[in-house]
This record gives sequence, C-alpha cells and structure tokens, in this order.
Amino acid sequence: MTLQIQDLRVTAPRGVELVHGIDVDVRPGEWFALVGESGSGKSVTAHAIGDLLPVGLTRTATMLRLGEHDLLTQGRRNMRRIRGTEICYVFQNYAGAFSPYHRIGAHMAEALRAHRTTSSSAYRSTILTALEEVGLDPEATASRYPFQLSGGQLQRVVLATAVMARPRLLIADEPTTALDAVTQADVLARIDQLRTRTGCAVLFITHDLRCVRAHADRMAVLRHGEIVEQGGVAEIAARPSHPYTRGLFAALPPIDRDLDRLPVTQQGA
Repeated sequence: MTLQIQDLRVTAPRGVELVHGIDVDVRPGEWFALVGESGSGKSVTAHAIGDLLPVGLTRTATMLRLGEHDLLTQGRRNMRRIRGTEICYVFQNYAGAFSPYHRIGAHMAEALRAHRTTSSSAYRSTILTALEEVGLDPEATASRYPFQLSGGQLQRVVLATAVMARPRLLIADEPTTALDAVTQADVLARIDQLRTRTGCAVLFITHDLRCVRAHADRMAVLRHGEIVEQGGVAEIAARPSHPYTRGLFAALPPIDRDLDRLPVTQQGA
C-alpha cells in the first residue's frame, strides 16, 4: 500500500506557509527517511499525513493517499480508524505516552479496545506477542508501571503498541531522541525487523544521517519546508547534488579519523 503525497502544503495563521508543496511516495515495505535540520518541516509533514496538525495549522494537497484511502476527504471517525489500524505513529516523546498510574498492559489494552472488539484473552495474547516481538519479557513488562522501565524499554513498548495492529505505514518521528547510542541502535534494529516481518512501510523522520545510511532505502532532504533533493540513500550519499545536502554529509565526522592528529586547543587560547 503506497503513500502518495503531491503538492502538500501546511499553512499557519496569517497565511504563513510552513511546508511548500512537497512530493513524496513511500512504497510498501520501504524505509523512507525524511531528513533535515530542526525547523525544516519534517514533523509538521508527518503530522499532516495523519491529520494530527495542531489547531491553527491547515493542510492542502493535490494528492494525499494511502492505497485506496484518500486522506484528504476522510471524516474524523474514519481518520481515527485509519490512524489506529493502517497508519501508526512512534513519537520522540515516549515518556509522555504513558500515565504513571496504569500498568503497561493496561495502556496497550486501551489502544486495542479503541480499534478492535474482541475478548480479554485475545487482547492479552496480542499484547504479549507484541512485547515479545520487540525483545521484552512479555509477562514482566505488561505487569510493570512505566516508571519501572528504562527509556529504551519504554520506546520499545511504544513500538510494540504501534505494530499490534499490523499497520501498512509506520511513521517514526525521531524515535531515538534522548536514547544512548546502544539503545538507539537496538530500537532501530527492532523497527527494521518488524518492517521485514510485517511488510509495512516506514517513514523515518530524523536529522541523524548515520541512522539513515544504516537503515533507509530512499531519502528526501527537507530545508525550509521544501524538498531540495530526493532519491536512493546510497546514490545521494555518494554524489549529493544540492549544496545543502553536501553540507549535511560533510558535517559527519569520519569514524576512522586519527584522533591523535586532531588539533589541540591550547589552554587560555
């Protein structure tokens, strides 16, 4: 199920345009990265897809479709169903997704009840399976409160909750923010495994080009609300055509740099 975006624009009050007519296709089973600095319009674009823009922002597009669904014409009830079953989000503020008063299993059951009517035993089975798929101890995790888990574990719970519905499109909006490098790598590897297992597409919002090079198939570079370059990750990394893209890749410190030869700043200089 392909996500098709043509001439997407997001406008703030007084006619200030934040996203300027972007065109993107995300294919089934593909990991597509939307890259750019803070304020470039990445998250605004992600929110516009699922009709989650804050009050005051409006979206227009020539086309905004997921498979057979025209995302521009859906009513609130239909859009809510699509968001919970065919489009799912993983946001960067994983801690804000939980109430400290409810156990993890209760949080996940609430998400299931919002979109599926079935027995309590079926809910439990789905929850435990999803937790196991992201590498957590199912029984122990479901019985714990959010404050009893680490940041990386909470983000994996968010991922498990998102993929319980087996969505066609997973939108991951900087999902590894505030995680250490080892935990970050683990969370991204889990997303990749779930993409392979379920066949869902991943729209990955990030400013981290190392993650893009490690996981993404294609990418689009966003600057000031406009796409300045788009294509295969390997091709763009090898031969970036836009000066902004060249600057982003040039800013990456090489892993194999000889640290003994780096310049040393003298004390007091």
